[in-house]
Formats: sequence, structure tokens, C-alpha cells
Amino acid sequence: MDLINLKAIPIAYERNVYSINQKELDAIKKIKYRKPAQGLYLSETITLLENKTLASLKKFIIKKAEEYTREVLEINDQIYLTQSWSTINPPNVSHPLHSHPNTFISMVYYAQCKSGALQFKLDSSSISECFNFDYTIDKFNIYNSQLWTLLTKTGDMVLFPGHIPHSTLPNKSSESRIIVGANFFIKGKIGSKKEVSLITI
Repeated sequence: MDLINLKAIPIAYERNVYSINQKELDAIKKIKYRKPAQGLYLSETITLLENKTLASLKKFIIKKAEEYTREVLEINDQIYLTQSWSTINPPNVSHPLHSHPNTFISMVYYAQCKSGALQFKLDSSSISECFNFDYTIDKFNIYNSQLWTLLTKTGDMVLFPGHIPHSTLPNKSSESRIIVGANFFIKGKIGSKKEVSLITI
């Protein structure tokens, strides 16, 4: 049986895709972080990747976001980096469920991670959108699931649409989990005169 996933959400991930060096990791650790909320440290800066020490990482992240746009989404619209930041999850701390407003594509790079999986949660599964039945699920798949868990380790990278709610499981390692996050938005001309949808951002 052939299948067409008509309403798909493209969650892209790569394992051990970028090996961060100690100088880069130290630069992330040394920036100022906000007073922890629920134990989670969030960087004060939202332009983390403008740090010259992280120039190589920034270049790589932009390259991967453009690759996701062209090869996964297969659209020709231009994107640009809007925000970049870091979070530190100490042991036993999780990251609460949230999404990223004003964002087209979001990216998470795991600079230091031994524990704490990334989770995506939808309001309903594909088969529950019209009829909200409490199905007896034999095997979880992309059609009947509302929650997906993605195991992550140091060097991994995940790209996804920014509106998708996501969170992390508690960090069960004795070592803090450190991530670099980045958001991207569309720029230039979007739409067409023919469809009466042309705008410039």
C-alpha cells in the first residue's frame, strides 16, 4: 500500500552534525543568563550568534536552515536569522511546553547533552481532527499520535516549524544540558500578483 502524507509536519534532525570546540562552549557558558525560572537558565541576549567566537557555528546553522528550506520544504523563499540564544538545564530540570511566536523556522543545537529528550505535542492527532474519538491504539505512528519524543545528544541538531509546541524531559545527567536556539523568518517578495497575494517583507 502506497501512502501520501498529505498533512505532514517536517521535523528534521541530524545526529552529531557539528562538533563544538571548547572555546565555543566556554563562550556560551560565559554569557549572562536570566535568573532561573523553574531552574532553567535563559540567556539575556537574543543575538548569541553575533559573538565572534561563534562565527563558525553561526555559519553552519544558517547553512542548515537554508538546506531545510530548499531540500525539505522545497520552497524558494529567502529566510534570515532573527534571534539566537542559549539555555542551560541543570540536573533534574526540564524545559516547559512552549512555541516560538513570529517565527517561520526554529532550530535547536545541542552543545552539551547527555540527557533530556525533546518532545513535540499537538492538540490532536491526524485521525482525531474531525472525530475526537479515544481510539484504541495498537501501534503509535504519525497518524494516531499527539506526542513525539526525540532522543538527543551532544552535537545533534533539530529544525522544525516555530509554531509547533515543544518541551524537554528532565535532565537526568549530572552534567547541565546546554543548547543553542535560533529562529528564522521569511524576507523579500512573497506571493504573486496573479493570486492577489503579493507582499514584501
